[in-house]
Amino acid sequence: MMNKIHLLSDLLVNQIAAGEVVQRPASVVKELLDNAIDATSKTIKIIVKDAGKQLIQVIDDGVGMSELDAQMCFEKHTTSKISTTDDLFKIQTMGFRGEAMASIAAVAQVEMQTKLQDEMTGISIIIEGSNIKKQEPVATAAGTSISVKNLFYNVPARRTFLKSNPVEFKHILEEVQHAALSRPDIAFSLYHNDTEIYRLSAEKLSYRIIHLFGNSYKKQLIPCNEKTNIVTIEGYIGKPEQAKKTRGEQFLFVNQRFIKSPFLNHAIKNAYEQLLPTDSFPFYVIYLTIDPRLIDINVHPTKTEIKFQDEKTLYAILKAVIVRSLATHHMGDTLDFEQNINLSALHLTSPFKISTSNAKERDYARFKDNSSSVTEQCWKDLFPESQPAAQFPPHKSSEPFHYKNEIGRAVQLYASYIVTQVQSGSLLIDQQAAHERILYDKFIGHFKNNSGVSQQLLIPEQVTLSLVDQTILLEHKETLSSLGFIIDSFGASTILIHGCPAELNHHAPKQLLEGLIEQFKWNNAKLSLPIEESLIRALAKKASIPHGKKLDALGIDSLLAQLFSSSNTMYAPDGRKICVILSQDTLVDLLK
Repeated sequence: MMNKIHLLSDLLVNQIAAGEVVQRPASVVKELLDNAIDATSKTIKIIVKDAGKQLIQVIDDGVGMSELDAQMCFEKHTTSKISTTDDLFKIQTMGFRGEAMASIAAVAQVEMQTKLQDEMTGISIIIEGSNIKKQEPVATAAGTSISVKNLFYNVPARRTFLKSNPVEFKHILEEVQHAALSRPDIAFSLYHNDTEIYRLSAEKLSYRIIHLFGNSYKKQLIPCNEKTNIVTIEGYIGKPEQAKKTRGEQFLFVNQRFIKSPFLNHAIKNAYEQLLPTDSFPFYVIYLTIDPRLIDINVHPTKTEIKFQDEKTLYAILKAVIVRSLATHHMGDTLDFEQNINLSALHLTSPFKISTSNAKERDYARFKDNSSSVTEQCWKDLFPESQPAAQFPPHKSSEPFHYKNEIGRAVQLYASYIVTQVQSGSLLIDQQAAHERILYDKFIGHFKNNSGVSQQLLIPEQVTLSLVDQTILLEHKETLSSLGFIIDSFGASTILIHGCPAELNHHAPKQLLEGLIEQFKWNNAKLSLPIEESLIRALAKKASIPHGKKLDALGIDSLLAQLFSSSNTMYAPDGRKICVILSQDTLVDLLK
């Protein structure tokens, strides 16, 4: 009988491991940047071609590697970062050079040149599919240069799952932003297809922010600083009135490592309480420095998720610090850019003293007494109370309600609902949901026929966006054009709006674009709808008649006429009910 269990080849093992570490070109960029930062580099250069599919090259001026280390870094289960089991629980580096390089070399063609600072010559290694093809001495600058070519050339099935170049480059931009924000003391440059995208000198954090996101951020940065026995908090938050309709500019770092933490993000968002406009997201770049023994960063292959030993106390302190910064900073003032709260390189060779429970309670009590009162005294009347964002239920379909000519006079209730009499009883209509259905059908027609009516702006409006958001918008330029949006790129990070859909001429173009960018991001995360469908639904919701809008008799009649000729009179595009029928018997029963 033939044995069914057998050992996998080293190449296959490395390719399987690469599946967790190398998901797309941006994954390679992240790993190489982590290694360059750990090599104590002062300058890091990133060169990308074809959104990383053809080439990713990272050049640093760090410590470099010896010939033996250069060979060993491509072996599986090798690293320069940890030695004992205890090291796993107090990690102070960004990544593990050996593990990443072995995974990358398994799915790409890699060329590395590296030289120690005090050596005359360096070493060049060319490796393909985990096999060294060439190794020789080379004259090169001190540091390390790694070129990753033809990613997934030997795993074509993985390559077919890559997205379009704008999407993949957007992810690369995000990784470069994370690295540049985590270490403003390091100079970064980024080139894509021989075009310079970023050239960032080593600088203060405040300048790093405005060089990444634009000069407009000078007017909205509020500093945050607090040191306790549990955590040190530094960074900047944005003024509430500068919040955007799109998320993506919320950056949280723990020990200079970018992380994703819904728990801590909620603490920051909650600190703004009722200061934010509806469906808006504040800007922030927050750094937490905490004893490595109080966190576990090995819960995710990319180390972007962290477990904290005492989440509740950390949540309370972070929220209180944000509340205090908002309350004590004069919102009319701009940041003094000569003030330096730049972060120094992370040094934790002498771990923090772990606080006792009494010390934690003392730290928490300092903030607990003041947070709510400060907010009420300083901010209660500054911004109106916002309504919670509507949740989208699953899409529903139904046969359209068949409108009969036998209809009584329609009246509006609470400036939100319309009541009219039909043959089968009384019809109660949600005016906003009804108008969403009408606009949705209209926008669908525009998209299919490429016939969107555009309202030209007398003076084109200039909108400054992050490079990531600009990339998202330009990727969908044709779809937007079919609906009536006329936009053009105007240099790095700037969009010119020449026209908007006629149905949206009462809305601010900048807010419209921010809302659309958020819709693109939301749809990409959920992967539930075609992007065009998601966009059209968002536009219909944005342009619909809101609750609280009074309609005259002509407006009511027009709305009903359009609704009863729509594709579905019972449900809005997102599945909400448009109308309900109350039969005469039901009304009689209610009065019994």
